Amino acid sequence: MVKVKENDFFPCDMVLINSSLPKGVCYVETKNLDGETNLKHKQANKSMMKMANSDDDVLMNFNSSQIDCRGPNELLYQFDGNITLQSGMQEPLNADNFLLRGSQLRNTDFIYGVATYTGHETKVMMNSTGSRAKKSDIEKKMDTYIIVIIVF
Repeated sequence: MVKVKENDFFPCDMVLINSSLPKGVCYVETKNLDGETNLKHKQANKSMMKMANSDDDVLMNFNSSQIDCRGPNELLYQFDGNITLQSGMQEPLNADNFLLRGSQLRNTDFIYGVATYTGHETKVMMNSTGSRAKKSDIEKKMDTYIIVIIVF
């Protein structure tokens, strides 16, 4: 269970349960991920919102919940799964309910979420690739000349 306050970054990938705004809406800035400064809105599942009105409600109703979804992958804007609640009720989840690590909560006092991917298994970490070493043409020629000189 994760509670994130306004202007904080999300510490992991998570499913939105409820927010301080009506209808479970929250606003997210993804400037660190895609460079866009406009806010994106995410919305919690309606039936889960009713079960998460306070810190105690969240801990009591979602402590033993289970999320069934695909394993960690690099697809940032795709997420499909189900959450099975304590009562045995299943609710569908999609990308509108999903918050990415590194995004920032804006214009919303707080949100409640359930962690899905953490550490090196977050979508952002899986999507990142190592940088290639860049060499100019002169550097490449110099490397060749040095090797030829050493061989002689």
